[in-house]
Order: sequence, then structure tokens, then C-alpha cells
Amino acid sequence: MNSKLTRHQQRTICSQLGHVKLKLLYKASIHGFTGAAFHQQCDTRCPTVSVGYNASGYVFGGYTKQPFCQSDQYVHDDQAFLFTFSGEKLNKYPVTGPGNAVKMIANSGPYFGEALALVHRSQAVVHSNPGDYYTFNAADMHGNDLNLTECEVYEVEESTEFEKPWRTIVWESVKRKELMESIWLYKPMVSSVSQIRVLLIGAVGAGKSSFFNSINSVFRGHVTSQAIAGSSSTSLTTQFRTYSLKAGREGKPLPVILCDTMGLEESTGAGLDIDDISSILKGHLSDRYQFNPSAPLQSEASSFRKSPVLKDKIHCVAYVMDACKISIMPTKLQEKLDAIRRKINLLGQ
Repeated sequence: MNSKLTRHQQRTICSQLGHVKLKLLYKASIHGFTGAAFHQQCDTRCPTVSVGYNASGYVFGGYTKQPFCQSDQYVHDDQAFLFTFSGEKLNKYPVTGPGNAVKMIANSGPYFGEALALVHRSQAVVHSNPGDYYTFNAADMHGNDLNLTECEVYEVEESTEFEKPWRTIVWESVKRKELMESIWLYKPMVSSVSQIRVLLIGAVGAGKSSFFNSINSVFRGHVTSQAIAGSSSTSLTTQFRTYSLKAGREGKPLPVILCDTMGLEESTGAGLDIDDISSILKGHLSDRYQFNPSAPLQSEASSFRKSPVLKDKIHCVAYVMDACKISIMPTKLQEKLDAIRRKINLLGQ
């Protein structure tokens, strides 16, 4: 059987579930648009992703960790969710009534609460009732087109395979030494700048602080945790920090300073303020400046460096991104990154 889900769509769904892959169990155009055919292929299999397709081009469905059966009972699942694709973006609708997340109906296909059912009553149709244990807009979910052209159910399996790397990297000691020496021996083109300053920008949890710790550990020759790093819903970095890379245990400074910032968040008034980016780029912020998400640094503040010289300014900007989440990045966060890029480009002209 050939999957109707594109490779990109499969990757996007899997990114919500961990390091997994999808195995096609049921395809209505082959097995039949009936509850009996669905249950024959899918009962006792879990977790699963169910997908419906209509002639209007909508791709939508749901996920449950519970195995299907024909008990005519509701099943609890606090991890269940519905979804629909808007272009390549996945819109996700978590269960709001986990005690009624999935209903086991003999004469229907996948049945998510009373909100969404595929192959409803053994027909190539969708039952849709937003608000019953899942909240979504019907027009966004399936365009109010309730006729199915296809229905598929996939089993979610743990994946031990890795995709082919996008580039070939030689992990040999000679190459490692060569790369490290290129940094050791680097000299800025302007004599007044002994160390270039690289600004790290990224969302909360992207790994900016961990990136510095990793690079610093490589050059120091042992594991270091100079920058505070970890996992949190809000940024663990609350100050502007400038970290000088050092080589060896004696800590000889390298010609690179990595500048760590507060993580970006999609909501207004949270995370790094975009207006603070301009101050950082122009060298107005000193080390250990305490960020205030609700108000950017003002020029009259005592911590504002009024006359920065070239060595105080940012010479390079690096985005640190979680590759697993790029395809599902919130729109507002993407807009912030775009706004920052525009500010950087203007300063570089």
C-alpha cells in the first residue's frame, strides 16, 4: 500500500510524537469504507494516527495512544489530539475532555469523542461536531466538505533509523584539529577588534546556552557548564551574557566571544524584546544586563552604554534553531525572527 500522506506531512506529525515513524495499517480505498474493515485492520494496534482526505484538498485527522476495539464505550486519553494541515503547517487541537477522547464504535472508523469520526456509519463520510471534547473550527478542519475520498490509519512505531544526512561530515581527529586551529589562528581584519562578537538568537529551549557550553567544552578539553542551560517553558537565560571562548585548562582566550540572549517567545511581552536586539547589535548593552520582557532598555538608563566602539558591537548573528520544530514553528514566532532579520539587514547596509 502506498501512503497518501506526503513525506513532509509524515515528518510533521511525527515531530509531535517523538522519534517515531508511521506504518500504514488501513486504507479505505483498498480495504473498504466500512467499520468492519477498519476494525479488522486496526483493532488492538496503538498508538495510531488516523487521516481523512476530501475532494476540497483538506488533510485532517487525529491521534490516540489507545488501541481500537468495538466496545461501544468511551476511552480515556489525555494525549489525544485532532489536527489539520494548512498548507505545510500542522494545526493541532488537543483533547479538552480526555475521559471521552475516543469512542469505540463497531460500525464506524476512527471516532474521536463526538467531535470527529471518519468512515462514519460505514460510509465514506465524516461526522463533525466541534466542541464535544475537542475545540476546532469546522471550516478550518475540513472546509465543511464531509465526503471522504480516502481514509488511512497509521500505527506509530518507535524509529531506530536516521534519515540520510544532508551533507557528509568527516569525523576524524585530523579534521577536528584542522577546524579548531582555524578558530585558534583567526584574526579580525580590524586591529581595534581582538575578538569578534557572535550574537546567538533563538526561541526558548532552542539550545543557545547549551551551544556555547558545547563549544567551550571542546576547546577547554573537558565538560563545562558555564552558561545556565536546561529545559523550561520560559527562558532560563534572563541576562545578556558575553562568553569568551577559552582554549585548554589554562583558559587562553580565543578570538571569539559568544553573546547569549533571553529566548524568544511568540506572545507579546514575553521573552526577548525585539527592540532590545537593536541595542545589542549596536553595542549599547553591557554584560549581565537584566532583560525586561515588558520594556526594552531606554537610552537614559544607567546600564545603557552611550558611546560603544567597534569592539563592543555585534559582528555576526547566528540563529540557533530546533530542527525538529521548524515545520511547526508558531506564526508569531516566525514573524519575530523575520523582524529581527530585517533589523540586522538594515544595520549591515
